[in-house]
Amino acid sequence: MSSKGERTRNEILKQSIMYISQFGLADVTIGSVAKLCDLSRTGVISHFKNKEDMQIAILEYGETLFIERVITPARCQDPLEHLLKLLDCWSSWINDMFNDAKMSCPFIKAIVEFQNRPDSEVRSFIINQQERLLGYLTHRIERCIEHKLLSPSISSSVIAYELYSLYLGHAITKYTLSEHKAGELFKQSVLRLVEQYRA
Repeated sequence: MSSKGERTRNEILKQSIMYISQFGLADVTIGSVAKLCDLSRTGVISHFKNKEDMQIAILEYGETLFIERVITPARCQDPLEHLLKLLDCWSSWINDMFNDAKMSCPFIKAIVEFQNRPDSEVRSFIINQQERLLGYLTHRIERCIEHKLLSPSISSSVIAYELYSLYLGHAITKYTLSEHKAGELFKQSVLRLVEQYRA
């Protein structure tokens, strides 16, 4: 059974991931989180060393949710089906979790916000997060190549880059289209791209 302190920290992170999925991470402060969670500043500070430590903790919490809602449900025996399910879950995980069109990927928001802050620990954490995600996607593609489902003539890292870029485009474009239409177009684009690399 979790302690009151753990429950309070988890509630802070839960409220904060919702907040940054709508408004972004850069402007999150101890004060804004205290107000968001109806806590005193001291009540928030007791759970984090400083603002950057809190921002990184929010991203870590977001990664846990991503694993639960994207990585784990996509797992299956067939490598190509696994890859396609991964991309399908990835394309809609924020909307499925919050059921709110105003929300968007907190990781993409953070990458953009911190891109010109080279000395920020938060920026380093975000980059590492996305490198690990791209590495995982690359590994899933390598499994498809090993099982002769995708052609070995194209580097797995090239295919991963193209699929990752396709997701980034989708994450922006879905706000100029309806969520349903953007989702369908993303699926069609993924299938067409994968078909090009069939063994």
